[in-house]
Amino acid sequence: MRKLGFYILGLLFVLSNLEAKPQAVDSAKKESWTERGEVFGLIFANFHSDLNNEETERGFEIKRAYLGYKSKLDDHFSANIKLDIGSPDDVSEYSLKKRFAYFKNAYMQYKTGKFSTQIGISDCQQFKVQEKFWGYRYIYQSFQDVNKFGPSADMGVLIDYVFSDKISVDASFLNGEGYTELQSDEDFKTSIGATYTPFKYLMLRLYYDSGIAYEYNQANLASFAGLTFDKLSLGGEYNYQWNNKSNNNHDMYGYSFYAKYHILQKLKFFGRYDHVFSNTLEGEINPWNLSNDGSTIITGIEFSPIKNAQIAIDYQDKIAYAENGTDLYFVYVNLQFSF
Repeated sequence: MRKLGFYILGLLFVLSNLEAKPQAVDSAKKESWTERGEVFGLIFANFHSDLNNEETERGFEIKRAYLGYKSKLDDHFSANIKLDIGSPDDVSEYSLKKRFAYFKNAYMQYKTGKFSTQIGISDCQQFKVQEKFWGYRYIYQSFQDVNKFGPSADMGVLIDYVFSDKISVDASFLNGEGYTELQSDEDFKTSIGATYTPFKYLMLRLYYDSGIAYEYNQANLASFAGLTFDKLSLGGEYNYQWNNKSNNNHDMYGYSFYAKYHILQKLKFFGRYDHVFSNTLEGEINPWNLSNDGSTIITGIEFSPIKNAQIAIDYQDKIAYAENGTDLYFVYVNLQFSF
């Protein structure tokens, strides 16, 4: 699988440097790489301070930076390479001291009519719809992402088919380990999902994935419903995971509700509530993932002075389910810049 990854990246590099065919025989001019595609970037930054009145955590942080290039090769083929510069897990002792660059995307896409497929390292479909509807990734990850129900990107093959303006389906065959790791075992992950928009203001989605090699395969079921009106958006999702990391009967589940309201054209109010649980194993008293079980509340105001810049002032708290757990209370100033 390691060799396959290098082959794909090499192929994308070669394709991104191919010269475009001249439109006329007598034309000597050839398109440069800047004319064939575009460079893009995205930066998440914040200033935060806790409200626990004990050992105060306070400071500035560049949470994440993306830098990429995308190019349309012809009427059907395109390529995309994006670097993720950050600490994907944010759990190591070096996560706040060092930054690492990963290929978040490195794929070729073929699209014809209602069908499209991506081969390489692509964004997974597991929570892409929910993340887009939530709309505040630079402030806080979507429920499945923050609770590690699955990676946001992975290596493999993704397929999308749009039946109509109301229904589309997607499927994938993936590495399973995520975009920060190469294939290290014989396990893979398959998925299938469907998105249904019966009315302009209503969106419904159902998704399922599963590993295919272990005795106890990790599997996910995700459901989502979203309502969008003129100034108000409301979304909710329920997620269930069986056999976390292929451990028998180690299940996680929970829900997330979020809303945003346009106060003015450039000013929005937003709020969100999450709750995650884990089951109790036979013979045990407490849930197996008790230290991570609990609820999260996020609320704030976002201001967009220009199209490519957003600033938000928000409050975030995390209430532990365990009696001896630590509750966290923070105030953030979050910033997002794109080009």
